[in-house]
Amino acid sequence: MTARQAAIAIAVALLLVVAVQFFAATTFHGDDHIFLAYARHAPNPFVAFVADAHGGEYYRPLPMLVWWLLGRAGGGSSVPFAALAFLLHVTAAALTGRLVQALGRPTAVAGAAAVLMLLAPGNLDAASWFSASTDLFAAVFVLAALVALARERHLYAAAAALLAYLSKESACVLPLLALLVLRRLAWRKRLAAIVPELVLLAVVLAARTAVLHGWGGAGDAHAGLGAKLLQLAGGIAHVFTGDLSDPLALGLGAAIIAFAAFQARRASGREDGAWIPLAFCAIATLPLLAAGWAVGSRYFYLAAVGLAWALAEALSGGGAATRAVVASLLLLIGGAQAVRRRADVVSYDRRVAAARRVVAAGLAVGRRVFHIASGVKDLDLAVKEDRHLPPGADEALVLTDVPASFVALPPSLADAAAPLIAEPPLPPSGAYRFGGVRILGLARDGDEPSVHEVLTRFPEMTFFRLRPVPSGQIIARDVTDEMRGALDREGDEE
Repeated sequence: MTARQAAIAIAVALLLVVAVQFFAATTFHGDDHIFLAYARHAPNPFVAFVADAHGGEYYRPLPMLVWWLLGRAGGGSSVPFAALAFLLHVTAAALTGRLVQALGRPTAVAGAAAVLMLLAPGNLDAASWFSASTDLFAAVFVLAALVALARERHLYAAAAALLAYLSKESACVLPLLALLVLRRLAWRKRLAAIVPELVLLAVVLAARTAVLHGWGGAGDAHAGLGAKLLQLAGGIAHVFTGDLSDPLALGLGAAIIAFAAFQARRASGREDGAWIPLAFCAIATLPLLAAGWAVGSRYFYLAAVGLAWALAEALSGGGAATRAVVASLLLLIGGAQAVRRRADVVSYDRRVAAARRVVAAGLAVGRRVFHIASGVKDLDLAVKEDRHLPPGADEALVLTDVPASFVALPPSLADAAAPLIAEPPLPPSGAYRFGGVRILGLARDGDEPSVHEVLTRFPEMTFFRLRPVPSGQIIARDVTDEMRGALDREGDEE
């Protein structure tokens, strides 16, 4: 077997190992259900380009178009979304290598950067959450634009830049990253090269302001500067350690970053531009200063490109054996992370399935309002994704024990549900509007009304508690009589 054949075999093996994680340890959860509600109810895939479909928060029409198409074509299956996430992640890794190579670095460094981007547990954690497709789309198109600029293919660069800007606001750092990677050009030529990207950014920002009727942004509280810097440091440290326990992850992650920085400092005396990878990482994190909370691996996906490049440079003097050991360790950490995520996915899917059975049975006998203690955020949306529910599902309301969950609130229940709605509202405009459906956020933790108040509004509401049985399955227990009895006893004591 030649060296080329061996490299191809190793690459295929790595891709297969990574692919297994996307198809075996992913599911719809969290914000995924809001995107799926958009796919079900928005009248066409282009509405997000011209109308506020994200509740006054964001302007990310390209990923929403893709979600609309996959949500309709996939019949509710997560497989198309897993395939998309895998494809985007592999493309980002490949473009990382292409960029490093286009900037004149050795093939071994470029290949190592691509592998590190592919295997970094933090990146796999981000890519496995389907809603993070906004971050993956932005990273892929930013990298494509940078590769095109480095190769003086300005039309391709402009097209990729436009797609990046339409994917997520974090792509606005593209012009700064372009100035960095084109550093060998004179300043005048650098500025001239990025003029199309700056013009397109201005156009997209103008469209964003017009569609959102303002600057937009989430209505949540913002972390202070000190807390934000800690969040950024923690996120960077977790890129290569994923969801390991925090003390271990922070310590190991900090050691990895320190090693890369130390090697870059050593190389700066003999090699021009040794600091470029870490500068890339720093620039990519700048948009996070504007976010309310920068907690979650998805926020650091683009910054991970610089870290993968920096670590590849640091390992370049260690030979193939050293790189193989590092890749093996990342595979081990990522595999352990995937095993834990698989267990969570199985539990989550079983809880959602049990809640759907409860609602289906209740709808069949005329019930409309349910409270299901499940630990599942946005349970109302998750339940209503089931296309096999009896008629009347859209007129039902499913409450859960997770604060700030979102619900597709039927108009007929809007007045009664008013005390349940978050104040200030989630999202800032008060609701997502997908076609004729309003998606509202329920009260935050500590602001939710008491059970007694809820029953006053919905006297017919039934209560269920989900619990596992020894076989691992999830069953639903009707605790309506217990809840009402406890409330009656409290009333007697008062």
